[in-house]
Formats: sequence, structure tokens, C-alpha cells
Amino acid sequence: MRINDTKLGFYSYQNQQKNSNISNTSKKVSNSAEVKISSRGREISEALQSEQTQRHQRIQELKQQIADGTYHVDSSKIADKMLDFWKDNTK
Repeated sequence: MRINDTKLGFYSYQNQQKNSNISNTSKKVSNSAEVKISSRGREISEALQSEQTQRHQRIQELKQQIADGTYHVDSSKIADKMLDFWKDNTK
């Protein structure tokens, strides 16, 4: 297969980009934007922040327990969870 005049496609792409840039700069842009968050949205945001704070505290506690060598894993709970997982996934 022979392709003739490959420059034509390239130049048309460049011209399209130039025209696009010109039209984008000529549009008026509003400098002001207003966002209002509902009271329910604020409640959700506060709840998420509270959960993140609690999670962060729990992670710090676990890190400290691991560093102190006092962290204990209950193997029976892990085994129960593994069995439940495999029972649910084999159905």
C-alpha cells in the first residue's frame, strides 16, 4: 500500500488545532462561580470527616500495638471469616 502526500493530513490537523485555539480564546469566560452546599451535604461531609478521624485513630493504635509487640491476632476469627468466604463463593 502506498500513501501519497502525508503532509496534507498533518497540516489539516494543525489548522484544526489553530482554529480551535482561536475559537476558545474568543469565548467570554465568567470569573465568578458560586457553589452552594445543602445542609444535608454538610452533614454528610461532617460524618465522613468524623469517620476518617476515627479510622486514623484506630490505625495509630494498631501501629503502636505492633511496635510494642502487643498486637494479637485471633486465629479462630480469621478461620471463621475464611470459611464464611469460601462457603459464599462456592455456591
